[in-house]
Amino acid sequence: MRFKKKKRKVTTGFSPGDKYVAQLDRGEKVTTEQLAEMLVTSSTVSKGDMLNTLDSVITQMIYVMQLGHSIKLRGFGTFYVKTKVKAVDTLEEVTADTVERIGIGFLPDVEAKDRMKKAPINIIPSEEETPENP
Repeated sequence: MRFKKKKRKVTTGFSPGDKYVAQLDRGEKVTTEQLAEMLVTSSTVSKGDMLNTLDSVITQMIYVMQLGHSIKLRGFGTFYVKTKVKAVDTLEEVTADTVERIGIGFLPDVEAKDRMKKAPINIIPSEEETPENP
């Protein structure tokens, strides 16, 4: 993982002022097509078949979640339906309109968390740093 050195203004705590932090360099998003190409290199499946498979997995995951189910992907984590609902005083007042938001949540598996913790960390020098002034 790559991190950039960044200057931040801290306004709370014991010693407020300008501070420096490591900020994750997120890089570019990996597309479904790029992921398919990566998966093809470690399998005997063609890129077209891999794209169709990924598209089918995504379609079916959304369908299953629309039915209210969670999905556990072994070694990765669990996707689940998140909701925000409005509380009302009577049973009769509970309608579809009291469901304010529906979304998708994710809980990573312990193995996935552990692998992320073990990822190598590289700190990228900031533009302010020069070879003479590290």
